[in-house]
Amino acid sequence: MATVFMKWLETKPKDYDRGIQILTLGRLNRLKGEIVRQYIREGSRVLEIGCGTGTLTQMMAEAGADVIGIDSSQAMLAEAERKIAPATGGGHAKFELMEASQIADRFPETSFDVIVSTLVFSEMPVEQQRFVLEACHKLLTPSGRLLIVDEVVPSGFLPKALYYLVRLPLALITWLVTRTSTRPLRDFKSTLEGAGFSAQIAASALGDSLVLFESTVIQSPIPESRPSIPKLQPKVSVRTLFLDLWTLFFRIIPPYPKFKTGLYAIGEPNRKSPVLVTGNFDLTVRRVVRALHGEVDCWLLVADSAGINIWCAAGGGFFTAEKIIAAIRTSLLKEVVDHHALILPQLCANGVDSWKIRQETGWGVHWGPIEAVDIPEYLACDRKKTNDMRWVAFPLQARLEMVTVTLGFYALMILLPMLIFWRHLFWPVAIALLGLTYFYAVVHPWLPGKDGLWKSIPLAAIALSGLFLYSATWAHLPPQSLFNWALGILALSIFTGGELQGMSPVMRGEQANWIPEGVIFAALGLAYWLGPLVLSWK
Repeated sequence: MATVFMKWLETKPKDYDRGIQILTLGRLNRLKGEIVRQYIREGSRVLEIGCGTGTLTQMMAEAGADVIGIDSSQAMLAEAERKIAPATGGGHAKFELMEASQIADRFPETSFDVIVSTLVFSEMPVEQQRFVLEACHKLLTPSGRLLIVDEVVPSGFLPKALYYLVRLPLALITWLVTRTSTRPLRDFKSTLEGAGFSAQIAASALGDSLVLFESTVIQSPIPESRPSIPKLQPKVSVRTLFLDLWTLFFRIIPPYPKFKTGLYAIGEPNRKSPVLVTGNFDLTVRRVVRALHGEVDCWLLVADSAGINIWCAAGGGFFTAEKIIAAIRTSLLKEVVDHHALILPQLCANGVDSWKIRQETGWGVHWGPIEAVDIPEYLACDRKKTNDMRWVAFPLQARLEMVTVTLGFYALMILLPMLIFWRHLFWPVAIALLGLTYFYAVVHPWLPGKDGLWKSIPLAAIALSGLFLYSATWAHLPPQSLFNWALGILALSIFTGGELQGMSPVMRGEQANWIPEGVIFAALGLAYWLGPLVLSWK
């Protein structure tokens, strides 16, 4: 379950080791120590996949091994190099910025005695797990060892119940900070055996939810039957209706509905048909298919974006060149087309290094239009975009949808405590919250300011004017009630403007407002406490 909160720790490399130590109650370091004691010898040639900040790398180097640590995070590698620079020992350690699916191309066969990985395979799609394991099969010597430490779901009712009881709140906290989540390994022994390895559990910890797999090469990888490339077309089913309802109201609450990564056909593509790339957020894939079906014959490569929409995933570092490179390598793409041109959504350009994709794979990148519905025209015009295809629009329909999506989570945060502790306020607050947010969606383009907090000022002025007019002409609220409601409406207006700015593709994320919002809400709380005292209200 440590892998859940690990996503947050990865954003803070200097705190990573301490955080993982706390989350795993020290058990992860014990398993790392077990690896060094049992499997590392002086002169051992070791590849560490996903070395992170280099804790295990350092331990193995100090035991006399020659270690190459790879990771896809430049920040984590920088911390690892800082840590290991002054380290001493009989071995040697060096680091390389690399995605796991690249190892077969970067290193010669049978070049490692040990390959080790901790908390990495659970972050890979299943087809990438198999691809990387087959690469490890080639890189290990005949007597080599593959050692994988990762999260699994324990067996047995009570251990499993305790596991989920602890994991779920960690998942929620991680999502609040990083907008992503992880999943434990499932049936990993079968995956190891299919890749030609023995599969046994050498050690476990945390109620058997953190496991060390020890594997050796026992046979050639079992050939997988050549899969036919699935065809996608729009369809309506109970599942899709449920997912549409879920994504309309609770899209931002994990677990995210993910589409299986891989290569798909839309229509009747051939070897010259265009290749489009998208992320694995289920709603994104289905909308792309709906926009293209019957209009274009093409290939659709679905890469891992952690189940997040393209724009947010690219901006948050979850949809990257490395993810697309991995999707290219692990799919049948090279076998079904003669060209080397990928079409990526323009909205992911901020997080995808197109030049790196070309360098690593030979595939060139073309930036497609903003909206999927414009792809047929874009392709018909020989991949030329009009100005309308380049600019982000935020029409009323999109604003209303995104307000509904955002409210699915924030309404729970506000209204659930109201229902439990202040039941008499539930309906007035619910009506005020719904009215403010949907009014904000309608008038959003005309409110002055480029930031949600600035837009909340005129929004609050309008809302307070409505409150005072309602009190003067209809409810005749007493001064203290009017004062309390004014503070509440002001707080809701600031919350609406500040937090819902993340719904807009033309404003920065709402995290930018958390500190000023905290200061403002503290001031409003102080006013709520001091106001009656100053005005001598009972």
